[in-house]
Amino acid sequence: MKKRILLIHHSGLLGGAGVSLYHTWIALKEKFDVMCYIPSYPPDLLDFLTEKGLRPKTFPFRLARLTYYSGGNHPLSLRFWYNAVPIVFQIAFWKRVINAERPDIVLVNSKVLCWMSVAFKGVKSICFVRETIPGSPKNLMNLIMKSLLERFDGVAFLSEYDRQQTGLRRARAVVSPDFLDIQEYSAKTTRQEACRSLGISSDTFNVLYVGGLNKLKGIEVLLRATRILKEENIRVIIAGYSGDEIQETLAHNIIKGFRNRRVKRFEKRIISYIVENELQDKISFVGIQKDMARTYSACDVLVFPMINPHQARPAFEVGIQRKPVIITDFPNIMEYIKNGINGLVFKPSDAKSLAEAILMLKKDKGLMSQLGNNNYMHTVRYHTKQYAMNSLGNLINIVLNEPQ
Repeated sequence: MKKRILLIHHSGLLGGAGVSLYHTWIALKEKFDVMCYIPSYPPDLLDFLTEKGLRPKTFPFRLARLTYYSGGNHPLSLRFWYNAVPIVFQIAFWKRVINAERPDIVLVNSKVLCWMSVAFKGVKSICFVRETIPGSPKNLMNLIMKSLLERFDGVAFLSEYDRQQTGLRRARAVVSPDFLDIQEYSAKTTRQEACRSLGISSDTFNVLYVGGLNKLKGIEVLLRATRILKEENIRVIIAGYSGDEIQETLAHNIIKGFRNRRVKRFEKRIISYIVENELQDKISFVGIQKDMARTYSACDVLVFPMINPHQARPAFEVGIQRKPVIITDFPNIMEYIKNGINGLVFKPSDAKSLAEAILMLKKDKGLMSQLGNNNYMHTVRYHTKQYAMNSLGNLINIVLNEPQ
């Protein structure tokens, strides 16, 4: 009889962590009986998983989380405590779930759920850390979250950098990069056909940004770079949640008025910048894209101009189509994106540096091809199921076979 794994995911949004949840679930199903719990709202991830033939169980409330990570919330902020306070009310719920489902092992899909280790007494558990820690590893909040991670039997990290920064001593720690299905991201159409289906020109140098109106992922840096390149034959494709869609996902928040105003202000600032600098003809908003293969087919290069260290799943997804990435120079990405090898890096929040990198690839097709081919080789080397699941699978087996 197969061992039972319970997956718990923190958000109903269809982001990089949600897509990674899907791939991990599919891989684990080969050897384990897998069940998964996700929030019922917003329904984006639920719809996506259902379309893929998976049947997650849902819960009708906002899952509590400790949103302290690079790009997250400061412990003194209202938003941090809004997310954290429900912990005291939700521990009992998850204990009931454990008693009802009787899993052999629980896997939570984000460090923001590290608090759940207190609910898993008597059951083996693993936390998949998908975030980079902010500031010094020795600051108080990092030490608190480290102590919560130590209560898990195992912890998986996306990179060796993240593993070393956290510095666990008791819990078994491994590195298991995000991975993908090569066929799912391979080009199904020509570049011209992909552009036509998205309603954009194929006669321009197309720069893809996958992050919507997300400040952390660097939309403002990209727009400033676009202004610098205004006279070039360049088009910026912006995929991801728009301001309206972000507000839709916040509709159930008890402090939605405050948060919606914040989102509206940011969206208004972005739109005003575009209009004031006459960039309307340089930018195409294509919204949420479930078929990312088509979106990658339409571009020449991907940019990921994050303003704080962040995970960058699109950087290797685009590699399947032999295309390079331009990304902010932070230490957490150095294991997988090497400057001048499979991509280019630029100075954090430096629009001029980003513009120069875009222009370099636009003018040097040979370099762009070389970087793209290398990005393909890096992707199939480090981001396939065989490589990534080897360490995670071994960790699960070791934890399962250890005495309680």
